[in-house]
Amino acid sequence: MPPLNPPLLMLAMLAMALPGLALADSPQALMAALDRLDNETPIRARLESELWRAEGKGEDREETTRTLTLSLTDNREGFSLQYGPKLLRRLDEEAEQQVTNPDAKTPLNDLAWRLNVNQLRPLLSPAQELRRAIKRAEFREAVSDEYDEQTVTRLIFDRDKSVVHERMRRYIKEFDSTLEIWVTPEGTPLASRVKLDAKGSILFVIRGEHQKM
Repeated sequence: MPPLNPPLLMLAMLAMALPGLALADSPQALMAALDRLDNETPIRARLESELWRAEGKGEDREETTRTLTLSLTDNREGFSLQYGPKLLRRLDEEAEQQVTNPDAKTPLNDLAWRLNVNQLRPLLSPAQELRRAIKRAEFREAVSDEYDEQTVTRLIFDRDKSVVHERMRRYIKEFDSTLEIWVTPEGTPLASRVKLDAKGSILFVIRGEHQKM
């Protein structure tokens, strides 16, 4: 057995004495925390979503703001959305306006269309979504950082072009993306952030026919 390096031996003893602090600098503690947080407890929540849109410039600029409220339920029977009667009436009113005016704006219907199950379910099951994001990334490093006036660990992961749609990858020439997760000494996630910087080019070919009578 080779002789032990005293400084390394001391680090090993500290790691065994403080397993939470040692593991917080690696994804393993985070994944274990996600397993603890990912349970089958039934959840019922209310979602308030706001859409702000600006179109045009100068005097033609038009700003629109719409807000809607939904009820979300996630349990053993499945995931469901509930639209209240007031919201349904507002959606119908916008749809009726387009019958007489095809150019009528429908911001509320546009907002409701964007809120599909793929976007809403992760709000109630964030552990699953974060776990999948980690599996699609490569761990780079852990650094000390501040969050909510506390010293925590920030885990940094690198992401490749596979995280964007296949149709877009062929046009991307330069790609840089990271996933950052702030965790407690026990590995419990506090916040996350995704950065993405992509550069590329795309060629449009327009074809048409013209007949002169």
